[in-house]
Amino acid sequence: MTGRLPAIIFFADKRWRGEEMLLSEVVEILSGVPFRTRIESEKNGACIVVQARDLVGDGTVDLAGAARIAAPPSSTRGLLRPGDVVLQPRGNRYSVGKVEEVKGPAVAAAPLYILRRRARGIDPDFLVAFLEAASTQSALRQDAVGTHVPQIPRQALEALHIELPDLSSQIRLADLARLERREIEVMDRLRVARGRLFDLALREIAKKSRKRANAPGSISGLKGAPTP
Repeated sequence: MTGRLPAIIFFADKRWRGEEMLLSEVVEILSGVPFRTRIESEKNGACIVVQARDLVGDGTVDLAGAARIAAPPSSTRGLLRPGDVVLQPRGNRYSVGKVEEVKGPAVAAAPLYILRRRARGIDPDFLVAFLEAASTQSALRQDAVGTHVPQIPRQALEALHIELPDLSSQIRLADLARLERREIEVMDRLRVARGRLFDLALREIAKKSRKRANAPGSISGLKGAPTP
């Protein structure tokens, strides 16, 4: 797909529909810092390095578990601020996370993108919800380039259309998306728990069957007994 992406229909309620804009008009899109070698975490490193693995899937960035290095590799490029949104642009699923409070310098490593709001009229949690929406993810996949590991060009991200409602509606939509994420997490845990219970039941049934088969007087228990 080339050219401008079609508008993403993200809002079902007309009351929440706002002005349609390009994403580049709403946020500044910055590239992460390129590292020439593998990032090795230093125990007492002062600078946090955010990588794709630190986008934990709940709409946040895990700064506590991120790697640390002695100092930022550059004075300004890739430095993170509270409220920044980080996007992983490779593959078929584009993880997103909002940066909370940052203690000390922190940078995003390439190929991550940093989305920094241009004005206070956009809620970062709403931006996360918009980027995680199935319609947005689908549109981004269409514009990814490359055969082995597809990647979203920054120009495609900048050309993405977004409908921006008023701030209070953004907050309500972000809350709805957060509740949906939690519901999905609970359902996933429930599915795993059911699977474990089923495996346990199978093992118990097999154990009881072996006990019955080896019990005195059972057919298998008499097998091999001397003939009177």
